[in-house]
Amino acid sequence: MITGAVLAGGKSLRFGKNKAFQLLRGKRFIDLVIESLRPFCDPVMAVVSEIEPYLDTGVMLAQDVIQHRGPLGGLYTALLFSPAEWVFVRATDTPFLVPELASMIIDAKEGFDAVVPKINEFYDPLLALYNRRCIPAIARQLREPDNRQVIGFYRKIRIRTLTEREWRKVDPDALSFKNVNTPADLAGIDGLERS
Repeated sequence: MITGAVLAGGKSLRFGKNKAFQLLRGKRFIDLVIESLRPFCDPVMAVVSEIEPYLDTGVMLAQDVIQHRGPLGGLYTALLFSPAEWVFVRATDTPFLVPELASMIIDAKEGFDAVVPKINEFYDPLLALYNRRCIPAIARQLREPDNRQVIGFYRKIRIRTLTEREWRKVDPDALSFKNVNTPADLAGIDGLERS
């Protein structure tokens, strides 16, 4: 069993409004991300800063345990509330997920605490699979108020890096990595085909 977690607690400052409720082809971003996780994850949850706006999502809701700590705090909350040992994490502003990439990430988990792909030599920590064994390392990092980088705890866990060469075999256009931070990004992503 793997829990799917949509991190939806961000402030969406560059976008100007809550991205979770932005429509793309008639569906809200949060609903697109939830749908993308359902084939691989049960249950699916949304990690949010406030519960009420998300009551109609039809998924388990978890409020950030530590407010204002960004994606690291969201990941921590997801792992704490997950009924499963493994959590597949996605950001609410990444509406596409190539199913074969999700399968590749999940299939690579044995013997590791996390499976994280790299794109352009950088980890993408919000398209990743984490085990609850990561909780102590994240908790230690959260005690450092200036260390908000999600990847900060990676050196303390067993991590399986999915190289770009590996994942490009199943997601050659990097569709799963496309995120929307600005209205201009939305205009660019709207024309993409969803797998």
